[in-house]
Amino acid sequence: MDSDLNILILEDVPTDAELIQFELKETGTSFTPRFATDKASYLKALDECPPDIILSDYSLPSFDGQSALKIAVSRCPDVPFIFVSGALGEETAVELLKQGATDYVLKNRLFRLGPAVARALQEVQERREKQLVEEALKKREKALELKSQSLEEANTALKVLLQHREVDKTDLEDQVLVNIRKLVLPYIENLKHLQLNEKQLAQVKIIEDNLREIVSPFLRRLTSTYLDLTPREIEVANLVKEGKTTKEMTDILNISATAVDFHRKNLRAKFGIKSKKTNLMAFLSSLS
Repeated sequence: MDSDLNILILEDVPTDAELIQFELKETGTSFTPRFATDKASYLKALDECPPDIILSDYSLPSFDGQSALKIAVSRCPDVPFIFVSGALGEETAVELLKQGATDYVLKNRLFRLGPAVARALQEVQERREKQLVEEALKKREKALELKSQSLEEANTALKVLLQHREVDKTDLEDQVLVNIRKLVLPYIENLKHLQLNEKQLAQVKIIEDNLREIVSPFLRRLTSTYLDLTPREIEVANLVKEGKTTKEMTDILNISATAVDFHRKNLRAKFGIKSKKTNLMAFLSSLS
């Protein structure tokens, strides 16, 4: 049991007050008593030294225990209030418990006082611990709510940034396309009207086609999906998609047929269709 308890005893009969103290000491309770015999001394005791528990007679000449209970419930609702009375009917006791009393002990059964005090103080301790747990849970819930709100705000900001990034990306692609059309393709068109041989014209055509493919959905998807493709493999893949034969690719790329076949095999391996009967041209066309 807790030691050094501040116990307020509201009792107008000195011998009864002594018996209450005796019974508590018999149970090993260490306490400091304060006494009150009327309303004035009761209020003074509550103000000067808030008690850990109140033990009150039910009937006093100028003050009654029920009024004392109301004052205690109003001023210190967490302090246990036990009636110690010579006579207390069952109906009255039940009503007092409903009004906030913790327990009651009859004076002819004071041996029950020690256990009643211990039980009342234990209940107070349990309520306090429960309150601390509930407060900790509320703080945790509040912290989680603030964290969730912060994450939601960060997510919203990220979405806005991604939207801006997508817009910037689209603007950049459009600008590149415009620049190619205005600053590059016209000169390629001029080259096509010069006295170029067939092989040179083919190279110019390849340059023109590749420039168009650079800004096409096919090549953007190809290079973004298969990041490990080499520049030569991208060239071969582009020509395969256009339906060029191995011989045509050897002339255009100025490499051997063996090299073309080598790159074709590498493409099939990287696309995951090496052991399948999938047509490479059809596969590449599906990426468009």
